[in-house]
Amino acid sequence: MTHVPVEVAPGVHRIGDELVNFYLVETAEGLVMVDAGLPAHSGRFLDAVAWVGGRLRAVVLTHAHPDHTGLAERARDKGGARVWVHEADAPILEDGPTSSVIHAPPERRLLPYLARYPSSTRSLMQLGYAGAFSSDRVREYSVFGDDEVLTEVPGQPRVLSAPGHTPGSVLVSFADRGVVFTGDTLVTEDPSVGCSGPRVVSRMSTHDSAQALESLDRLVDLPEETVLLPGHGGPFTDGPRAAVIRARATGVR
Repeated sequence: MTHVPVEVAPGVHRIGDELVNFYLVETAEGLVMVDAGLPAHSGRFLDAVAWVGGRLRAVVLTHAHPDHTGLAERARDKGGARVWVHEADAPILEDGPTSSVIHAPPERRLLPYLARYPSSTRSLMQLGYAGAFSSDRVREYSVFGDDEVLTEVPGQPRVLSAPGHTPGSVLVSFADRGVVFTGDTLVTEDPSVGCSGPRVVSRMSTHDSAQALESLDRLVDLPEETVLLPGHGGPFTDGPRAAVIRARATGVR
């Protein structure tokens, strides 16, 4: 079965499933993938590249949690794409997918969430079956710092530092497309607690929730017509300010 990607903005295609999103961006110099899904998404990824057409040139990670890096090494090793990550999350890539609990430990323990939110157990099981915790370590990668324009990446996206979910979480802006990829800085579906609407991911998966809420300020200055494309949940089209207001009103579980 061929999986056709969903075009969520001109030349921007959403891949993944009901649990995790990642994206392909068309540029004049080739394709850029923002985040890298899960190993089980390999077929969807290959279908999307074939459907869109062109050569994958780069993978830009919003952060280094394993549900966002699962195909990064395959894209690099088999496809020749260059992988980019914020320097603060580079240790997670260096040490492999389960090392985020060491380099960016979550704010709260897992067990209370498993008891309170059945969706937490389902999400972890889905991630495990999809290979999140056994994916290949990314053996070569490039790093960027805070608030850079990635001139070596096709389309020259701008990254905005937004720490909190992880120390190296960023927003990835393709201003010419009118989109910002928010990763897990702001999501519209939190699978860990089964809640919808703009929000910060729960404390069972977030390193520093106070900092994560503060980082929402990075969205406020974006043009109001900007479409937010999160790592979990559908696009948010009502403007960055509305997303931030709703996320702060909701708080962090």
